[in-house]
Amino acid sequence: MLYEVVREEIGSAARPTFQVLNPANREILAEVEIDSPVDVAQAVKRARVAQKEWATLSFKERANRLHAARKLLLENKAQMIETIVLETGKPAPEVLIELLYICDMIGYYGRKAEKFLADRKVSFHLLKHKGGAIVYHPYGVVGNISPWNFPLLLSFGDAIAALMAGNAVVIKPSEFSPLCAHLMMDFCHKAGVPRDVLQIVNGMADTAGALIDEADLISFTGSVPTGKKVMERASRTLTPVLLELGGKDPMIVLQDANLERAVNGAINGALFNSGQMCISVERAYVEAPIYDSFVQKVVEQVQKLRVGVETRSGDSIDIGPLMSERQLAIVERQVEDARARGAKILTGGRRREDLGGYFYEPTVITDVTDDMLLLQEETFGPVLPIIKVKNAEEALRLSNDSEYGLSSSIWTSNKVRGMALARRIAAGSTCINDVAINYAIPELPMGAIKQSGFGYRHGAEDGIRMFCRVQGILSDRVGMKRELHWFPYNRRSEKLVGKMLDLLFKR
Repeated sequence: MLYEVVREEIGSAARPTFQVLNPANREILAEVEIDSPVDVAQAVKRARVAQKEWATLSFKERANRLHAARKLLLENKAQMIETIVLETGKPAPEVLIELLYICDMIGYYGRKAEKFLADRKVSFHLLKHKGGAIVYHPYGVVGNISPWNFPLLLSFGDAIAALMAGNAVVIKPSEFSPLCAHLMMDFCHKAGVPRDVLQIVNGMADTAGALIDEADLISFTGSVPTGKKVMERASRTLTPVLLELGGKDPMIVLQDANLERAVNGAINGALFNSGQMCISVERAYVEAPIYDSFVQKVVEQVQKLRVGVETRSGDSIDIGPLMSERQLAIVERQVEDARARGAKILTGGRRREDLGGYFYEPTVITDVTDDMLLLQEETFGPVLPIIKVKNAEEALRLSNDSEYGLSSSIWTSNKVRGMALARRIAAGSTCINDVAINYAIPELPMGAIKQSGFGYRHGAEDGIRMFCRVQGILSDRVGMKRELHWFPYNRRSEKLVGKMLDLLFKR
């Protein structure tokens, strides 16, 4: 086995375990012990004690320790790459994107956190004899429940901002891909982040539920149905939650677009990480005059992509496996539904049993209609439906006709028109002549609307302030014995307040 999580035994009873599989060949990588609700409660209790001391450290000291962890990550990047490749099956170049993101987040919030969380003085427009301040406090213990598709990026991206804000963090990684999170946690501990300030609990729904019960704030990334369960559970304790859920992200390609760039953007946006990305292109709406050329070029390029097992001994593959049999079945069900309802499979459209893992061919589909599952449900797989539209207005109407609202993209050479259309798309974020890269830019908010969730990652101040309680503080500057509105009431005070009301607002 590649890795085995070692835990101290609580009492004498052996703990149950789960297996981590390599989705490319279904080989067992690790046996991981499951943390019970009691284990989770104890972990959060330790975190709550340790957080108080962590919060007293200066921003510079917290940043120094995370920078030291980044140094260890880079010194051991071959080990991290191998770990993520084995537990996800994704191509090594895609793993490097995760490392780049984590390294950049450490640098960005390491530099900016003190400025973003500094006390802010507030001047009042009405009560000029008062002063105010906005103060940011760490929540305490942040629980992060992360998915399997980007196991390092999504487990530690939020953790970095939360730690820099002075919180302790307890991560519940996906049971499909927990190994890289443990490796990164080890780097952090060796770099001086206290063991109780950053912890991992392992398991499935019961472990996640216990973390929701115990933590002071929950950050969750995952599916819409599970996100609703997280929110319902958190409501029992009034624990605040940040949710990034599913997407059905549209791509609008206008006839004046740079065709080659739009084609390459569609392929990368739809098939990166085998389509297992919440901001994948899942619907491409293309104006009629360029539709045939667009489809032809997409199919030609997709047919050249290499599907297989990342070996690290030669050139990288392009398309790896899906993460599980369950995810493979979802993709297969949607494609077969579309096929049965008259859609045309131009390339792909089948499992690759010969490769031994959970592989599905990169697939391009046309003649797709709104009644098909492929346009109604999140696919999360290597499938690109391409739909012909008469004009931009039709593309916009169809794009917005969805219960999801995560990301989107518009492709046009007219920047003014592109910006105008972007403002009308019902999505938390939009790229113009680009795709997905917005997630990697810390200055730009990345959020969602409708069934895709709420709360924001990134976005200068907001990306770290969401891990803080906001306190408003008012102070009196004058020191009068009595305010006009204080007891005892009298006619003189009443008349003065009435005159103030007329003076301020009557005109």
